[in-house]
Amino acid sequence: MRTKLFTFVIATLVSFAALAQKEDTPKRVLFENVNVFDGKTDGLTKGVDVLVEGNLVKEIGKDVNGRANAEVIDGGGRTLMPGLIDCHSHLAIACDSLAAFENSTWEEIAARTVLVCEDTLMDGFTTCRDVGGMNGKGIKRMIDRGELPGPRIFPSGGFIGSTSSHSDFKTLTMRNPRLNGTLDSNIARLEIGFVVDGRADVLAASRRNFQLGATQLKVMGGGGVATEFDPWHSTTFTLDEMKAAVEVARDYGSYVCSHLNQPESIQRALKAGIISIEHAFVMDEKTIKMIVEKGAYLSTQLTGTSRELAELPSLTPENLRKLDLAHKQMENYYTLVKKHKPKQVFAVDAVVMPRLAMKQQRDHEIWLFAHHFGNFEMLKAATSTAGELVAMCGPLTSYHNGKIGVIEEGAYADILLVDDNPLEDISVIGGSEVWMKAPLRGPGVGIETMRLIMKDGKIYKNTL
Repeated sequence: MRTKLFTFVIATLVSFAALAQKEDTPKRVLFENVNVFDGKTDGLTKGVDVLVEGNLVKEIGKDVNGRANAEVIDGGGRTLMPGLIDCHSHLAIACDSLAAFENSTWEEIAARTVLVCEDTLMDGFTTCRDVGGMNGKGIKRMIDRGELPGPRIFPSGGFIGSTSSHSDFKTLTMRNPRLNGTLDSNIARLEIGFVVDGRADVLAASRRNFQLGATQLKVMGGGGVATEFDPWHSTTFTLDEMKAAVEVARDYGSYVCSHLNQPESIQRALKAGIISIEHAFVMDEKTIKMIVEKGAYLSTQLTGTSRELAELPSLTPENLRKLDLAHKQMENYYTLVKKHKPKQVFAVDAVVMPRLAMKQQRDHEIWLFAHHFGNFEMLKAATSTAGELVAMCGPLTSYHNGKIGVIEEGAYADILLVDDNPLEDISVIGGSEVWMKAPLRGPGVGIETMRLIMKDGKIYKNTL
């Protein structure tokens, strides 16, 4: 009897050990017969296999020996490429207007954010740098745990700006919390944005963002179009205020990006140590040379140069007045960028609009970038160069086991499988010459020619 019991116990232990070993074995997916765009090279590596093990790319080559214990996907000669990266997202600010945002409860804001995150992933954007509105302790954490579908998020927390800057969304009837301590707005209450004045306030807001889970900081260094009380020509942070944010970011091993448009404000930001220049529509030779010399990144949503922008229903008469002024001053943008070739990253900046309109803007932004700079430059800006930038937050990122934005051994398995060759036809990743008059793609409707979407080794779409 003891012998039989002993045999049963041993057999049970062996079975449990085998089960545990099986569970510990990372899942393997083998893509066969694909043409690889690696995110860095202007061309495809044709007729290769790509083996994914767990959440990383394990091997790339001809006739990869990885069929054992793997899910095999026949690519049929399609293009395998890195997941796309949007370096200027506002995932939590999807609404018809700022007034509608202020009339939203936190439940509505959170629900819309979840839906926008899912739409973004299903359009092939497996990574987003959120540059104002989202911290790292909420929806991002749920996405990382696999509880919600969405992209990898590099959050900036609340955007930081002075009174009467591009981060000051108050109406004239709302009180200034800097003066009386009262938080009248959703933006302030939910810490989507901070209105601060002076070095001490910038230090406090910067540290608060990192406490909430930010991976980098976003400051508002100059005037913009979509807000009421920041003149288009203005510089809205002093050099010392900018330096304060940079000092905190460096102490945390990270960096600062800044909303900027005029040469004076861009130059001031670069002198302060800011390395990611957002928008920068109005530049001169001195300014763009300085961007290149400093090794800074240029993050511009090119839809800002389109006259169609005036059709957005959320723009007020003052917004439209500033937009007209802006368009008259940005005539040299494309000429200067093509001449000096700064490091460009892809940026959509879809904000204060319904979520389906955000999809339209993403599609047109892809086409517009490719139209002005070429398909390869667009793809590189949305993959490898963007991956370099988001990684500059250093140890603050929770994604530190592999590279993002490239297809190479050891990189994260953020993968798209698309019909045809996006280096020749940008529409296969959604690029659309038509913007606001394009048919609305419904909720959950992605890009038809984007046949497979994998993020972190998990397949979210497969229509092969």
